Amino acid sequence: MNRYLSIDDLQAEITLTEAAAKCGVSVEVHGGGRQVRLDCPFQCPGDHAGKRELSVDTGNPQKVFACHAYSCKVRGNLLSLMHGWLSGTLPTGGRLKGAEFKRVRDVLAGGETTPSSSDANSSKNSAEKKTQAPRNVPLALNENEKVRELVTLDEKLLRDVAHMPPAAASYVRRHSCLSVPMMEKWRVGVLPLDGGKDKRGWSLRGQLLYPILAEDGKELAWVARDPQFEAKDETFNTLSPAERAKEKKPAKHRFPVDFHRGQELFGQHADRLKEPGYRESIAACGIIVVEGFNDVLGLDALGVPSVGIMSNKITEQQAAKIERWAKSLAGGKVSLLFDADTPGDEGAKEAHWLLAQRGLDVRLGWSQAMHGGKFAGRQPENLTSEEWEHVIRPVLVRT
Repeated sequence: MNRYLSIDDLQAEITLTEAAAKCGVSVEVHGGGRQVRLDCPFQCPGDHAGKRELSVDTGNPQKVFACHAYSCKVRGNLLSLMHGWLSGTLPTGGRLKGAEFKRVRDVLAGGETTPSSSDANSSKNSAEKKTQAPRNVPLALNENEKVRELVTLDEKLLRDVAHMPPAAASYVRRHSCLSVPMMEKWRVGVLPLDGGKDKRGWSLRGQLLYPILAEDGKELAWVARDPQFEAKDETFNTLSPAERAKEKKPAKHRFPVDFHRGQELFGQHADRLKEPGYRESIAACGIIVVEGFNDVLGLDALGVPSVGIMSNKITEQQAAKIERWAKSLAGGKVSLLFDADTPGDEGAKEAHWLLAQRGLDVRLGWSQAMHGGKFAGRQPENLTSEEWEHVIRPVLVRT
């Protein structure tokens, strides 16, 4: 093309539906304000039809977007989004350049595109991949030797606050579930800032690490929690909209890029059923589902088994796994104990719907409004034994 093209002007002038049409696809745009939502086109394992995990700022000339699925978190502008519609994949190397950029530019500047045979095959393969459940490979079986070495990463972890970096020590002190015995039991701890010659997990130094185990107990991943997240997030939110658009939003947790969070549940390893009283507790209260890592640890400290979805949004795959366990261990009973705040209430509503549709007996342990509002703003990790026994458990027990 010989004439000068202002890519910025082209992105500003076109609508999302018009851009999608040029790529040969149609999209459902949800929302009427500046922020609208779409389904993620990048083989996102955390998204599926109707979830609309992709948020697009249509007020921005470049229509910047971000996927809010924990297992994706991809960001970009309209050009990257169009690449996803055309190929079903992320740009090579994470950035749109070279032939990939030229292709999207030409599609944006020209008319609607008809996929070539290679594109059709790519789309077909992409569709087939979407129908296949992502599979997490145990660390010990990973083809990368450095990844295999992470199996014993907990050997390096700090559990004594006296030896932790200040931010991590402060975080651990604020969470009573992170006692030394509980961290040892769950193989949780803080990666030291100075690992000496041992560089395993080096990019996660100073972070609190949690191991994700498969149902058979094999290690699948290490997930990092940033102890300084709240401070970073507060600083980010004080920025102007223009400044925030240039910065990357702080992340509370760091999941490995190739780990499919939506396929797993924290605390799902089957050998927990050997612990005294756990089968009886599950039979009475059902499969107790919570949001986070600390929630699972906090309830475990009370002798209460639960599993965490590692988010406030349950996936179809997690719901299917919970259904299997509920029917085999608890007579179809499930109990939801999400955080008693607005995001937790919304997540519990969605989880209740998905699980009830599977014919399960689903109950809420609490919400912002239940129990006279006494638990509003609380998280399961800081429940006391008395609160569990005299308030929450009686609501959940079914005979």
